[in-house]
Order: sequence, then structure tokens, then C-alpha cells
Amino acid sequence: MVNLGSTGLKVSKLGFGTFDFGVPSLNISPEEGGQILVECYKLGINFWDMSDDYGSHPHVASALKQVPRKKVIISTKTYARSGEEAEKSLENSLKELDTDYIDIFLLHYVKKDQIDGCHQVLKELEAMKRTGIVKAIGLSTHSVAVVREAAQFDELDVIMTICCKADKTLISKFRERIPLEDGSIKEMFQAIKLAHDNRKGVIAMKVLGDSAPPLIRNYQSAIKAIAQLEFVDAMVIGMRSLDEVKKNIKVLASV
Repeated sequence: MVNLGSTGLKVSKLGFGTFDFGVPSLNISPEEGGQILVECYKLGINFWDMSDDYGSHPHVASALKQVPRKKVIISTKTYARSGEEAEKSLENSLKELDTDYIDIFLLHYVKKDQIDGCHQVLKELEAMKRTGIVKAIGLSTHSVAVVREAAQFDELDVIMTICCKADKTLISKFRERIPLEDGSIKEMFQAIKLAHDNRKGVIAMKVLGDSAPPLIRNYQSAIKAIAQLEFVDAMVIGMRSLDEVKKNIKVLASV
């Protein structure tokens, strides 16, 4: 368990990314996905990540009925780009998850040209934090520039960003699988460190890219490389089975 920046939230170093639960071709039912999450909770993974467009809210809702709500940390995201849209998305997410509050609420996939508008939305979301409906707010991004700028926002608690063991050659070869919007991984590390130094919660995503072949083949070293970074609090990895969860837990246990 680790402290997520200055949010007061304690999360497992490994977070469960639920994207695959909502992929129609995989045919994972809410009951099946919920049971996987319950077993993850028993193994020590209390941090579950989703988005309002993944289709995985029903799976998480199923799991929340079977575990102590206050002992799990749930994160969801929205593509909303206005305070009004974000509020509607939050209301829908609360209903779909059948919960009274969401621990982490993020503006999803913020690009360089959206950062100013998203900063304004975060200011508006502060009112929701004061009500207790959300515990922490922030954004997810693939952009070094966005991380660097958002690290300075007083209103922001959490940054989730692409963070993987990949050099320029690897990124160039697998651009679609390692979708870094700008800069290099080295520059991303520097931006993340700035955010961490400013007491923002830092969550690494796409640790294995979007299933980038070299990272998948060497998943142990790919995961360890990010887990060892002192300026990364936690990581979210997309998983679809308990077997994958156990393999990733084993890797982290060896760090």
C-alpha cells in the first residue's frame, strides 16, 4: 500500500485497469468481472480504474457489493470538457457504480491544446470535492507538456500518464502501441518527478503500452522498471483474468 500524493488515499502499488471488461468480443459479464475484482481485493489490490466510456462500470458495481466500500479506491474518468458536462458524467457514474462517492475523478486523455480549458474544469470540480462526492480530482494524459503544466495546478490532486520503459527507437517503431503525444520518455520522467515533488499523486499507465510486443514479451522487466521509480506512486495495468493479476503481483513482489 502506498500514499497517493497528498490525497490521503492509500492505494495498492498495482491498480487493476478494467478496460478489457468492456470489450464486447471478450464477452466478460459484470458478474464474472466483479468476481475477478473481488479475488483481487483478497490478494491486496484495492485500486480499480475505469472510465465512463469503457463499459466496465457494471463490473465494478458488482464487485463493490461484495467488498467493504471504504477499503477500496475506485477511479473513473470522463471526456467532459466543461464543468456542466463533468457534473453530468459524475452523476451517471455514481448511478452506474451504485455508490455514494468516487475516490478519484479524472478528466480523460487531456491533450496539449486542451490544457487551459481543462484547468478551468478542475477549478469547477473543486466544489464537488468539498461535498465529499469525490475525494480527489485530476487528469490523464499522454503529453509531457500537459504533465509539466498540470503539475503546477493547485486544484489538481492526481495525474495519470503514460509511463513505460521505452527509448526513442522503440516508440518510433511502435507509435500506435506507445502513444506518447510529445517529448521523450526521459522528459516524461522529468515532468512526472516535478508533479511528485509538488505532492501530486502520480499514477503510471500504459506500462506495457497498448500491448506493445517488446514490452509484453519482457513484461517482468517493463513492470519492474516503472515500479522502481521513486516519483511514481502507483501503476494501473489492464488485466482480464486472475492469472494475469497473479503474474503481475509476483513481479512487483520481487522489486
